[in-house]
Amino acid sequence: MDFIAFYTELRTWLIAHPEAILALIFSMAMLEAVAVIGAIVPGVALLFVLSVLAAHAHIDFTLLLVTGIAGAMAGDGFSYAIGRTFQHRIENVWPFRKYPQWLARSEAYVEQHGGKSIIFGRFIGPLRAFVPMAAGIFRMKPLYFLWMNFLSAVAWAPFHLIPGYSFGIAAADSSLPGRGQLLFMAALLILIAILSWLLPIIEDWLKHHPIPNSGAHYDADGQPQRQRVTLWLAGVGATGFILTAGSLSLLQPLDHRAAQELITLRHPMMDHFFVALSTFGDQSSLLVFGAVLLGWLLLRGEWRTAGLVALAAGIGLSVPAFMKYVWAVPRPDLVANPPASFSFPSGHAFTTVMVWGFLLIFFGRLLESRIMQLIRPLLMGIMLFTIASRPYLGVHWLSDIMAGSFLGLSTVALLRWSWHRTPRPNLSMPEVLGVTLLALSLSISLVVWPKHSQAMIDYALQQPASVR
Repeated sequence: MDFIAFYTELRTWLIAHPEAILALIFSMAMLEAVAVIGAIVPGVALLFVLSVLAAHAHIDFTLLLVTGIAGAMAGDGFSYAIGRTFQHRIENVWPFRKYPQWLARSEAYVEQHGGKSIIFGRFIGPLRAFVPMAAGIFRMKPLYFLWMNFLSAVAWAPFHLIPGYSFGIAAADSSLPGRGQLLFMAALLILIAILSWLLPIIEDWLKHHPIPNSGAHYDADGQPQRQRVTLWLAGVGATGFILTAGSLSLLQPLDHRAAQELITLRHPMMDHFFVALSTFGDQSSLLVFGAVLLGWLLLRGEWRTAGLVALAAGIGLSVPAFMKYVWAVPRPDLVANPPASFSFPSGHAFTTVMVWGFLLIFFGRLLESRIMQLIRPLLMGIMLFTIASRPYLGVHWLSDIMAGSFLGLSTVALLRWSWHRTPRPNLSMPEVLGVTLLALSLSISLVVWPKHSQAMIDYALQQPASVR
């Protein structure tokens, strides 16, 4: 059977029958919250596709949102009812008899956080499908569970339905970014989602494969296996940079093709977004951000961590600038006023990976895992979109950002290795998050916002005159 023909026929039928789309969205939102089934069904991807179809079928978004909320509540309610009915006897039923850790983690989470676990648990992949059942096992009061269930569903539904619905509307509106632009953005978002899903799996695997805490692998937090992976990543980054730098002549056709393709993606709405990100990755913006963090660490007496931040700033200011003059690769001649410096390697890619990568490591050592599940994709999103802004705007070749990213990976890995050989800083979670938000706010208000209008003029696209 021709799959493409089948998909086209199914899509046409669903758009002609909006009630079927709503029924599927209700069912998928429900199944994603049902114990065991929710851990298997790819609910996020399917809800995205169904939300796109809902936009094409002109379904009112309020109705779509209410349907998703109702489905999510029904799924949690069903799991809660099973747990409340069978109590701890459910632990002797397959698959919990074979995989007791599935329910054990959820029970511990509910026992620790009470009603809040219903809200937070819905956003934590491994727990989402089992927390309501655990709440039923512990005989959480039905009315209290219903209220928490409602709040969690209201918080959950927009995150899963708005992206697809917005994508569907944008694809059909000529004044908004078209299919090519949306696919470019979607590819970056998918990469962020894959990395966010993969990192916890790697961390869990590392916990079950310990090594001696000594020598080059010594870790002050008692996790030497992470230090070993850190050194591997430093080697991968250095190798990737060397291979990229040694293959510039071979990469020229790819650079040229990528530059020409990205020109076709330029759109006024996306230009504002990527220009802001590009400015956010400028040295002046990152210096403001880093100065706030450095000043705070010095006031707190965290000398080792402050020294590492100062070292990172010195590396970020000197290494890319030196290498640009060593290779002396001219930039693409595609925008009205490109940066005056040479192109290879990308200083933006280098400093972005180094700064946000180290912040990811900094948070990972100081914050709780449930907070990191929200912060990790946000930081990786800032990192990847900032790097992508440079070739999108036509001021870097693809090989530039590849080399800069590899070099940044190697540098941040070595910084992480060094930092984890010293004791963990005595810093509280609210303080860390508060100072970071202050640093971000100052960077945006003092650098990004004032420079935005001029940056839009500088990065305005002109007819390409030359390529490397």
